[in-house]
Amino acid sequence: MKKFVTLTLLTVFAFSLFAQDAKLTIRVIAPATTPAQDSVLPIGNQGIWGFWIYPKSKALKPKGNNVWEDTYSLPVNSPIEFKITRGSYYKEALYNGNGHSAQPVKFTLTKDTTITLSPSNWNDIYQRSILGSVRYHHNYSSSFLRNTRNIVVWLPPSYEKDSNKRYPVLYAHDGQNLFDHTNLSGSEWRMDEIADSLMRKGEIEEFIILGMANTKDRWIEYNGTPEGDNYLRFISTELKPFIDKTYRTKTDREHTAIIGSSMGGLISFYALYKYPQIFSKAACLSSGFYFDDGNIMEQIRNDLAPFQHSKIYLDCGGKDLDYDFLPSNRIVRDIIGKDKHIDLRYEEFPDDPHNEIAWSKRLHIPYKFLFPKK
Repeated sequence: MKKFVTLTLLTVFAFSLFAQDAKLTIRVIAPATTPAQDSVLPIGNQGIWGFWIYPKSKALKPKGNNVWEDTYSLPVNSPIEFKITRGSYYKEALYNGNGHSAQPVKFTLTKDTTITLSPSNWNDIYQRSILGSVRYHHNYSSSFLRNTRNIVVWLPPSYEKDSNKRYPVLYAHDGQNLFDHTNLSGSEWRMDEIADSLMRKGEIEEFIILGMANTKDRWIEYNGTPEGDNYLRFISTELKPFIDKTYRTKTDREHTAIIGSSMGGLISFYALYKYPQIFSKAACLSSGFYFDDGNIMEQIRNDLAPFQHSKIYLDCGGKDLDYDFLPSNRIVRDIIGKDKHIDLRYEEFPDDPHNEIAWSKRLHIPYKFLFPKK
């Protein structure tokens, strides 16, 4: 009897060893617009797909006739989440011809599974919703940060027409949410449309917008942490020199501004405080002072000198997360407002929630404040 029980337990154990993995096959029928020299690859939440970080994911295998495929062995009950790309955030697959990238494929892998996808196009090839001329710098790396990120540069209306003209620069966080709606949030700031309209009407001066995509480290990079310090060092000492060399910019602090919302508003505030020799203007919308790990409010109580001779735009809504953020934004307003050498504009929007749509509706205010027509 004991021998039978032992053999049974061994059999169950052996079966569990063989049954602990399931096979996932991803098959992509690529659209005809796929460049012949490119590869198709997934990016997602598993190590084999880079944990959402380029360029660690590997390409699918070409099978001919625009079919790409590969099979992966993963633990049973693994949570699966991935998207199809050509190796960059800006080269994601589009579906149904609507110009929007799909939400990630998400499911729990309980058995051998085949997922077949048929994209209609790619978002860098499709006529995108961005108004005006843009340039992309994919997988931009830094010696201070562990993740690469995509950089998109929006050029003002006259940039291609006047080769002698130079422009101020607005550095903007959360770059994938600024110009179009092919992003995970499904909404955007409409920075391009709003800037283009105000520039063409002559209500603001022309400037370049530089969008810096966030990464999985967003929370700690947009915060008063050592990672936040390194993120600002990256912008100030690595990215800005590259942009000034590559584009026709006005390089001095008077013509260099920074903007962000939520934690992006917080790190914009830090940028102006820690790098006043680089930035003279900051727009901080619905700023996350409430979640700051660096206690910036105590720092500025004792020292407002870095902000002197600068422009600061602060605002906050009154609903959702903004309801919690509002008290700390008022405290910062009161502290800064004591110094007559700081040009401060503060606004409240009691009916506004905490999202890109709300920020886009009031974006014209910081635009006009930071870049008035001279």
